[in-house]
Amino acid sequence: MKKRTRYQAAVPAWVLIAAMGMSPVFSAVGIAGNGVVYGSEAASGTNGVYVSENAGQDGILPDSLSGHDSSGRGGEEWEKESGGNLEWKKPIRIATPSQAEFAEFRSGGRQEKETESETEVRVATASNAIMSLRRASIWGGMEMSDHFDGEGTKENPYQINSAKDLKLLAYNVANEEVDGYEGCYFALSRDISLSDSASWLPIGYFTEPEDSEPKPFKGYFDGQGYWVYNLKISDTTQDYAGLFGSIHGATVENLVVDGQVNARSKAGILAGESNDSTIRNCSAKGQVRGIGVMGGVVGEAYDSAILECTNTAGVLGGTDTSGGQDAFAGGICGSAQGSFISDCTSDTTDSYSALYSEGYVGGIAGNIYETEVYNSYVEGKVGSTSADYIGGLVGRLQSGQVKNGRFAGTIGASTSSTLKTAGLFVGFIESGTTELGDDLAYLYTDSEDKYSLNPFGNKLTPQIRLEHHIGAYYSNQRDFSLYQMGGFTKQTSRYFYEELEEGVLEIGKENVHHVAPSKTGDPVRGYLVSIPAVDHGKLSVLEAQNNFAREIDWANPGAVAAGAKVMVYTSPVNQGETEPPVYYELVPDSLMWTADDFDTKELIPVDTSEVAFAMPKENITISARYRAMTNGVVLDKGELVFDVEQIRSGSRWNPQIGWKVTDPQKLTATIIPDSAANKNVVWNVKDTDGSSTDIIRVAEDGEVSVNQSAKWIQELIKAGVANQELYPSKRITTEAKDYGTVTVTTEAGQKRASAFVTVNFKITDDTVVPVADVKLDQAELAFEITRTLEGDRRNPKESYTVTPSRRLYETISPEYADNKEVVWSAGDADVLRVDQEGMVSARENAKWIGDLIEEEKERNKENPYAKQEASGSRSSYVTVTTKDGQKQAVCAVNLSFKTVDRTVVHVERVSLNQAELKFSVEKILTGNRMNPKAEYKVTGAQKIGAVVAPAEAQNQTVKYSVADSTVASVSADGTVAVKRDSKWIQDLEAKDAANLAKNRYALSTAAGSKETVVTVTTEDGQKTAQCKVKVEFKTTDQTTRPGTSSGGSSGGSSGGSSSGGGSGSSYRGSSSAAGGPGAVGQTQGSWKQDTTGWWYQYQDGSYPKACWKQLSYNGVLEWYHFDDRGYMDTGWFTDTDKHVYYLNPVSDGTKGRMVTGWNLIEGKWYYFNTVSDGTRGAMFVNRKTPDGYQVDGKGVWMQ
Repeated sequence: MKKRTRYQAAVPAWVLIAAMGMSPVFSAVGIAGNGVVYGSEAASGTNGVYVSENAGQDGILPDSLSGHDSSGRGGEEWEKESGGNLEWKKPIRIATPSQAEFAEFRSGGRQEKETESETEVRVATASNAIMSLRRASIWGGMEMSDHFDGEGTKENPYQINSAKDLKLLAYNVANEEVDGYEGCYFALSRDISLSDSASWLPIGYFTEPEDSEPKPFKGYFDGQGYWVYNLKISDTTQDYAGLFGSIHGATVENLVVDGQVNARSKAGILAGESNDSTIRNCSAKGQVRGIGVMGGVVGEAYDSAILECTNTAGVLGGTDTSGGQDAFAGGICGSAQGSFISDCTSDTTDSYSALYSEGYVGGIAGNIYETEVYNSYVEGKVGSTSADYIGGLVGRLQSGQVKNGRFAGTIGASTSSTLKTAGLFVGFIESGTTELGDDLAYLYTDSEDKYSLNPFGNKLTPQIRLEHHIGAYYSNQRDFSLYQMGGFTKQTSRYFYEELEEGVLEIGKENVHHVAPSKTGDPVRGYLVSIPAVDHGKLSVLEAQNNFAREIDWANPGAVAAGAKVMVYTSPVNQGETEPPVYYELVPDSLMWTADDFDTKELIPVDTSEVAFAMPKENITISARYRAMTNGVVLDKGELVFDVEQIRSGSRWNPQIGWKVTDPQKLTATIIPDSAANKNVVWNVKDTDGSSTDIIRVAEDGEVSVNQSAKWIQELIKAGVANQELYPSKRITTEAKDYGTVTVTTEAGQKRASAFVTVNFKITDDTVVPVADVKLDQAELAFEITRTLEGDRRNPKESYTVTPSRRLYETISPEYADNKEVVWSAGDADVLRVDQEGMVSARENAKWIGDLIEEEKERNKENPYAKQEASGSRSSYVTVTTKDGQKQAVCAVNLSFKTVDRTVVHVERVSLNQAELKFSVEKILTGNRMNPKAEYKVTGAQKIGAVVAPAEAQNQTVKYSVADSTVASVSADGTVAVKRDSKWIQDLEAKDAANLAKNRYALSTAAGSKETVVTVTTEDGQKTAQCKVKVEFKTTDQTTRPGTSSGGSSGGSSGGSSSGGGSGSSYRGSSSAAGGPGAVGQTQGSWKQDTTGWWYQYQDGSYPKACWKQLSYNGVLEWYHFDDRGYMDTGWFTDTDKHVYYLNPVSDGTKGRMVTGWNLIEGKWYYFNTVSDGTRGAMFVNRKTPDGYQVDGKGVWMQ
């Protein structure tokens, strides 16, 4: 064959012969953009022909060509394009072949011969002719079609019939002003092989190598289930590699692509990059190699949806020696941002389909950002030792959601030393806001053993709980377990498919596949069945002959596998309890299923033995409608109730009568159907047994009323009144019911409906039996109020005692009076009180008592120590009054008040009647100075009186004491006496005697003074007062010196008698001081008293001393004892025999006498011997007295 220049187009002879039957001796040239070839004039003068690339392929000639009109004329003459090597000629007329010729061409097929050398000679096709006019670029030398069949609409899309059509699409997207075919539709009509040895230039690629961005495909491409295979890309520097390089706003669906893609980055079998596009139901096979972003289906996706796609292609990442590429590898997508990936599967189980790379590797996606991955499934090995992060589903999760995923593969490098993290589901979670449940849920592996690897690589594993639905399913794919805190809990309440379907429902996205059970119970693709609630009916479905299926109804949506037989169960919900009952039936042709897109619906037949349908391949809603099937007449009410009440009030003996009756009630009859011509009805009333009744009445318009004058009611009233006359205390309590029916009958058809009527009759007896009288159980009550005063009279403590409350009881007649309520009142509320139970009590703080007390205080103002004796009495009454009739009864109440004053007037002060007492002791010496006679003249005892104030003080007992008992003494009655023989006087005398011893003729001059204090103390309050006592001592020396007739005197004179000399001394000598009373008889003489005391002088002038004497005083003979000076002893006296006597110390006419018998001395009882046995008058000690009383060791009576 003749050599041709590269890119020169030659029209094969068989094309010309098939079209025109002419010799192929001419040259062919291409035309711009429309696949039309214009030939130059032949030497023989014959006209040229035009052909299309399609004509060279299958003999089909287009009906219209750009640049060619209906008359066969071509366009304007072309100018020579820069860089071309052909000379352009003007267009020539083209003959049109007949349809028969086309048919012959189709049937004959192509018989083109091979070129000698494809590198030297290219077949003269129309596409080559076109290419010869294009500028020499990356698109040079491509054989392609010159146009597409179809119109590019949804109804009539452009047809992709061959590899050249695909090349034309790729070329036009990159080179033509078609804007990526936005809004245009393409459809693959057959399987197509891309068997060229050259590397494929993707659809959506660069126009020139130096372009920075590719021109994306923007249309709709439907593969219709066909394959594109033998795809080959072998440029390792290439980005945007795949059947499609870049798609933007496009849709690619229902396509299988098989090939080898060996590029740099953004590489995938289907597409290198997807922007704002949808890829649906596509499959990738073969192998992808690169060093950047790689995916089995798509290399990189932005704002795109990848749905229902499957990958079995290997994704093999190499090493980026430059270090400038981020490596992301995924079975479906290398990296996705803002995208949606759902219902995708990646299976790389065979060695050819391995999935590995550096960087991030995931079974579905190597990396996701703000991307949702749902319903994914991965098998095979994921990752290798070269990876940094490996996840069974996602390598790196920056943000987004991964739910309803299953990983049945293996992690290829879980123990590699270079591996940073690996996870069963996610290798690395970058975001700190990713949460279990919200972002990660319903994820499962095919073995619990795989949980030796963390589910999420670097995070969240310890937080997994049952509610997050992270677990493993078993080999039968029916059973599963959930993971929590390092262990698994097998789930026995549902199957695994139900768990997955729950996850789908929770996701709630329309384009996520549902899950249904297969006949063996394992999960398969299902389609959602929704059933809305049905008025007056029930509706549910159940897959037939599937033991694992669940019933689906309005409350429990579910999914069924496509093609499965679905049994429908529907029934009416009748209202059998109404009168008349309402029954419902299925509206014909209302049971149907409707697809969710409303494009498809199908009636479900109900007139067969089984109500069923085959599940379609789409989500559906099943609906049904029911209608009432009544026919006749119905009443708006099935029952009427009337209440008739007779109300009796006022006095039972003469009651007032009133009535309370339910208003008339209207019944409305409805004729069914409403379209009936004759709606006339007749109303009547009957007793329940069918007999007539006068209790109820019905009007022509259906108004029903009750007759209160009915015989039945009147007889009930009469019986109640008669019974009350017998038992007047009882109310009439008549209650009764009667019944009837109101029937409506249609004039046409005699259809009937009835309303049941209940008449309730009762008598409300509000009459009362009036009160006739009231009486009290007591006519008089008495109360005593005692005021008691204790403590100090000037500031007493006051208390009151009051007679306890007294209860009055009323008696009302007649006893069966209805209103027995009474009101209690006190005649004088200040005096007494009464509560409403009849409890009466006196007021201790009443004003009248206070007035009595104040009056007494006023009277005693001048006598504050007077006892308080306020007292008095009052009278009042208590009245009981009936509320019914104001009947009254009265009880008199007498109250008395007294004061009991137990206070004491205490001593406030004490005083003495003398402030000072003076005493003198004078020693008188007479006779011979050498042997003087001494006498003493002493001031007699002086009594002081104590005055206690106030005079009303109850305890006026006082006690006297002397400060210096050697100076003076004081008796209990305040008698103060000076002691002549006091030591201070003896000291003065001794001193004087010493002086006289020196001068026996000197006069005695002893003299001096002494002072002391007598104190009186009250027993009550220990109040005191004092009296000063002064004692003067002097000596009067009246002795004479021997040889002189008279002696001198020291001054003063002495009174009293001599104590010695003459017969007196002899008598004293015969006295016995040791004997008791009765030892010495009486002697005649007389009683004498001087300042010292009493003494007795015999007739001879002598006196007794230191002895007992029985002497007479005032005609009474008593025993007396005299001291050694001759003075009479008083008070207590103990003799030498240790007997104790008591000598009366009181100056009452018997002073000094010896007491006998019982005597009270200083508040104590003593007993003194009464027997003259030598110890008469001696005190009994430690013995019993003659009258049987015991005295102690001190003689005191032991009480």
